[in-house]
Amino acid sequence: MDLSELRASCTDRKIPIISIETESFLWNHLRQYKPKFCLEIGSAVWYSSIFIANTIKEWWWVLYSFEISYPSYMEGLQNIWKYGLKNLIVYPFDFQKIKLKELIWHTIDFAFIDWQKNQYANYLINISNILNTKYSIILDDVIKFKTKMSLLYEYLEKMQIFYEEFDMEKWDGIIVIKN
Repeated sequence: MDLSELRASCTDRKIPIISIETESFLWNHLRQYKPKFCLEIGSAVWYSSIFIANTIKEWWWVLYSFEISYPSYMEGLQNIWKYGLKNLIVYPFDFQKIKLKELIWHTIDFAFIDWQKNQYANYLINISNILNTKYSIILDDVIKFKTKMSLLYEYLEKMQIFYEEFDMEKWDGIIVIKN
């Protein structure tokens, strides 16, 4: 699936989306791990959602995605329709204000988090009760916004969660957590 037109549109309008390096890392990670039920937190106009859903559709699985900005949500629906993805379930609200188990009846074995950086620790806490026993989580923009993530690093240390940090593009990177 060619997302170059959507990437160019986002770049022109200064809408933040995943970097090309992160996209490549995600593609390899998803193809190796082959998750069944995926979750994305923060998607803007659904670029990364479309990318993830397209990658996992090969093995017939689903992505749940949340975006709090209603204008972004509406634009994202148009993008999803344009690319014809049927394995993408999107929600236009803050997932922290609802009970995830009421919306997602499966355990999640992959999560991609790219939203409010100072809330990453809270996101991990909120999704902990829907994670499969074997899971993988990728947190985006962890170098660029490291000063906003002190709670995340405190939480990872307190809970003794092993993670790896990877440089992606200049001055930025991701964290990968696997269980």
